[in-house]
Amino acid sequence: MATIAEALAIAFEHHEAGRLTEAEILYGRILDADPHQATALHLLGVLYGQTDRPKLAAALFVGAIGLVPDNPGLRYDLARARLILEDGEGAVAALRRTLALQPDHAAALFQLALACRSVGRHAESLRVLERLLTLQPGSLEARYLADRAVEREGRALLERGEIGRAVARLTRPLAEAVGVPILSAHAAALYRDGRAGEAARLLRGILAVLPTEALALWNLSLGRLDAGDAAAAERLARRARALAPQEAEAHAKLGLALAAQGRRAEAMAAARTALACDPAHAPSLSNLGALIVQTACGQALRLADRALRLAPELGEAQVVRGDALVQLDRPREAEEAFRGALRVAPQLVVAHWNLSHLLLRLGDCAAGWAEYEWRWRSEALAGQRRPFRQPLWDGTDLTGRTILVHAEQGLGDTIQFVRFLDAVLRAGPARVYLEAHGPLLSLLKGNTDPARVTVIPRASDFPGVGGLPGTDVQIPLMNLARLFCPSLEAIPARVPYLRADPGRAATWSERLADGQPTGGPGLRVGLVWAGNPSFHGDAQRSPRLAGLRPVLDVPGVRFFGLQKGPGREDLEGAAMPSTFTDLGPEIADVADTAAIMANLDLVIASCTGPAHLAGALGVPVWVALSRLPDWRWLLERADSPWYPTARLFRQTHGGDWSGPAAAMARALRTLADGSGG
Repeated sequence: MATIAEALAIAFEHHEAGRLTEAEILYGRILDADPHQATALHLLGVLYGQTDRPKLAAALFVGAIGLVPDNPGLRYDLARARLILEDGEGAVAALRRTLALQPDHAAALFQLALACRSVGRHAESLRVLERLLTLQPGSLEARYLADRAVEREGRALLERGEIGRAVARLTRPLAEAVGVPILSAHAAALYRDGRAGEAARLLRGILAVLPTEALALWNLSLGRLDAGDAAAAERLARRARALAPQEAEAHAKLGLALAAQGRRAEAMAAARTALACDPAHAPSLSNLGALIVQTACGQALRLADRALRLAPELGEAQVVRGDALVQLDRPREAEEAFRGALRVAPQLVVAHWNLSHLLLRLGDCAAGWAEYEWRWRSEALAGQRRPFRQPLWDGTDLTGRTILVHAEQGLGDTIQFVRFLDAVLRAGPARVYLEAHGPLLSLLKGNTDPARVTVIPRASDFPGVGGLPGTDVQIPLMNLARLFCPSLEAIPARVPYLRADPGRAATWSERLADGQPTGGPGLRVGLVWAGNPSFHGDAQRSPRLAGLRPVLDVPGVRFFGLQKGPGREDLEGAAMPSTFTDLGPEIADVADTAAIMANLDLVIASCTGPAHLAGALGVPVWVALSRLPDWRWLLERADSPWYPTARLFRQTHGGDWSGPAAAMARALRTLADGSGG
C-alpha cells in the first residue's frame, strides 16, 4: 500500500508529464484518504486552473491556505485564479498577502499592478510598478509609466513626421522601455490607416537598432500576416516568443500566424499559453474564441464578452462576438456586434467582410454590397486584388468607350453575376471584353453577341493583368450588383439567361437515352455532391456522396453523376445502384454540363457551381444547404430570388445532412410518382 507521500510523487509525475486525467484521479484519492493534505489541494487546484476550471481551483487554493497560511506560492496561485474569474478585488487581496510573505516576488508585483489597474486603483498600481522597477529596472510597463517626459518628446517627433529622429531618440538605452511601445503603437496606427508599408519600415527601423526587440518583431509579424504571408509571420512570431517567452503577446501573435495557415490545434495551444502568461490578456481571449466559434459558439461568445470587459476598444473581440451570434441564429445582435467593431476600429477588414455577408444574407442588398467592397482586403481574397490602370466604371454612359468586365472568385459567382452583363450593354459601350475562367469560355461565348462582347480567358499571370486589352474602364463582375441591384426585388431573375449549345445538347440527349426510348423510363436527375475544397468552409457546405445517398434509393429515377474534380473520390469502392450513371469523366467543360442539364428533369446539388448553372439555365434544381449557408441563399427561405426554379433544403443542425437528404428523397419520390414535388 503506497504512502501519501509516494502517491503524491506518482500523481505529480503524471501531472508533469501531461497525463492530467490520471493525475486528477490520484489527487482525488489522496484527498479522500486525507482531506487536509495541503500539497494535494494545491496541486489539484493548479490542475483545475490548467483545465479551465478556475472556480474549483480557487476553492482548493483557499482550502490549502487554511492549512498552510504562510505559503506565498499558494497566495499567488489563488490570485491568478481570481483574475481569471474577474474578481479583481479578491486578486488584489491575495497578491497583497503574497507580497507580505515574500516582498521580492516580482511576478506578484506585476500581477498586483495589473489587478489594481483593473479595479481602478491607479495610484496603487503605479506605486507597485515603482517597487517592481527596483527589482527589474528594465520592466517595460513600469518604465513606460515612469518616463513620461521621454514619451512626450517621442510623440512630438512622430507627430511632426520626424520618424528617423523619433527612432533614434526612443531606442536609446534609457528610453527604449517606453520608446519601443510608443513606436510600435505608432506603427499599429499606420497599419490601421492602411499605410502598411510605412508601418513596416518603422518597425524595421526599430529592429535595426534593437535586433532582439520582441515587441517590434511581433508587430512586424502581424504586418506580414495582414499582407498574406503567414509563413513569414510565423517565423517572426517565433523569434519574438524565443526572446520573450513570458509575454502573452508573443504567443498570441504566433497563434494568429498558425491559425492563418489552418493549423488550428497549434493555434489554440498558443492562445492558451498566452492566457497562462496573462489570464487577462484580452486579445488571446478573443483569438481563442475565434478558433472555437464554429464548434463551441456559446463558449466563444463568453470569451469575447470577457475580452470586451477587459478591453472595450478591442474590435476583433466584437467580431468574434458577432460570429458567435451568427452561429446562434441571432443575426440582428450579430449585426450590432460587427457595427460595434467598426465604431472602434473603422478599418478592421474582417468586420466589414463579415458584416457584408450578414447583410446580404438578411437581404439588405444596398448596405451589403457597399460593405462587400472590402473583400479585396480580406484574408479570404488575400493577394487577388489586381493592378488595373484603368479607372473603375461607375455605371455612367459608355457611349464610344470600351470596358473590361472581369470575373472573380469561383465559377458559380461568374454564372450567378453574368446576368448583369445586359445592364452593361444598356450603357452603350463600343465593346465589352468579358474575362472569365477557362472552363466557362465556351458556354459564355455561346451566350453573348460577338458583335458587342468578346469573351477572353483570364490573364496568364493572374492576378496580374498581362495581355489584357487596354480598355477605357474596368469593373469586377460582382461589382455590377452594387450598381444595379439595390434590393432583392431588383434582381434580374428571368430565366433562362444562359442556354446550352443545341448541338451539344443533342449529342448528350443520345448519350443519356443509351438505347432507351425518348422520355422514358423515369425521371432524369443530375447529382453533384461536393464543391472546391480550397473554398473556405467547403467542409461545411459539401454533403459529399454519403450525405445525399438517400435520394439514390428513390425508385423510378435515373441518376446521372455530374461531379467533376474533388469529390469524385467518393465513388471509389462505393456500391452504386444500377440506376446511377457516372458522367464525370466524359464532361469536358461547363458547356458540356449545361448540355447535359438541358436533357434532365431535375438537378440535385450542393452549394457549388453546378447549382448556379442549373438555375441560370432554368432547369429545376434542388440545393442542399448547410445550417448557415453562403449569403446568396438568404435565411430560412425554401426558394431563391436569384433562381426561380430553385428549391432549397436546409440543415436544421450543423453537420447533419440527414434532414435535407430525407426531405429531398421524400420530395423526389412524390415527383417520381407523378403527384407533384
